[in-house]
Amino acid sequence: MLARALALFALMLLLGPSNVRAETAPVVLVTPLVYGTHLPGLGDSATKLAKLINERSGGSLQLDLKQPGDGTTPDEILDNVSEGKVDAGFSTASFWAARLPAAALFAGFPFGPDAKIYLDWFDSGNGRSLYQEMYDHAGVKVHVMPCAFGGAESGGWFAKEIKSRGDLKGLRMRIFGLGARVMSEAGATTVLIPGGKLASAFDKKEIDAAELYTPAVDIEQGLKEKVKLIYMPGWHQPETVLELIVNEARWDGLTAEQRTLLDGACKTMLQQTLADSARLQAEALSELTAKDGVRVLAWPDDVLAALKDAWAKVAKDEGDRDYFFRAVLDDIDKFRTKPAAEEPQPPPAPAPPPQAAPAQAVPPAQTAQP
Repeated sequence: MLARALALFALMLLLGPSNVRAETAPVVLVTPLVYGTHLPGLGDSATKLAKLINERSGGSLQLDLKQPGDGTTPDEILDNVSEGKVDAGFSTASFWAARLPAAALFAGFPFGPDAKIYLDWFDSGNGRSLYQEMYDHAGVKVHVMPCAFGGAESGGWFAKEIKSRGDLKGLRMRIFGLGARVMSEAGATTVLIPGGKLASAFDKKEIDAAELYTPAVDIEQGLKEKVKLIYMPGWHQPETVLELIVNEARWDGLTAEQRTLLDGACKTMLQQTLADSARLQAEALSELTAKDGVRVLAWPDDVLAALKDAWAKVAKDEGDRDYFFRAVLDDIDKFRTKPAAEEPQPPPAPAPPPQAAPAQAVPPAQTAQP
């Protein structure tokens, strides 16, 4: 027995520890998506994030991306992540707004921040802590990281011009969420139509207008064949924030290095998509005008003023119903309106030393000052 043990020990020394120890299996996070990875800006950010995490970890940490409906429908992602049925989710918080009213404020809302202000609020304001607090207070067991910008939406596709606020009265528009409530407050009639049926709805004159996604995604949806007018800006969603949520227990089970890697990857994605999403939307609008004959018009001033007034009413009503909505909106507004930090001023140049007066100018009874 002793001889066999010594022989085995000698064999292990010859082989070396790297050949005896099994390779450590990579940590894989099953991650369903709200948007398919074929969608520019909204969906392909998940692919870029997964690649970045894989590269930075040397393959030891991976996201297993699941397309919408591949085991988890978009509206199920939050609960499935919280309950540990999947490890993580790549989504936008507005999908949970019916359950968590403040969620829309972290995803993009009427007359809300652009990407740069969101980034500053997350990095130097209370954005990240309030974001996590929203889920914690609701008993949702996830760790959240703002993770990419999906771009600003257009103001919508219109079958007729909107020349004054009076043209909003009775306008039949496909629009969702807080934007729909604002349009209703301004006098429009909002309708719910699946995105795939919008072209047909315009054909049948069932609607006069519709908001869909960002211009970079809209360009492939077929509306440009039916409607030739877009209004800008997309006041109802000046930016789309995408989030990575990880099951709380799964997050706690990761090493500190792995958690830092995920957080750092999301911060990198925010920086990269800050510029990329704006470029994507500008290129899409240019193509729509140059190749497809779509007119891109600015909202008339009085129409935007009417919509802002309507948003103020909707925001107050929502804040009265949900204290956390009001707290988050107040914090965003305070952050956006705070005075810019004063630029540091260079120290004043030292005064030149006083010079003695010319000898001939000094009276005989006086001495020149130093």
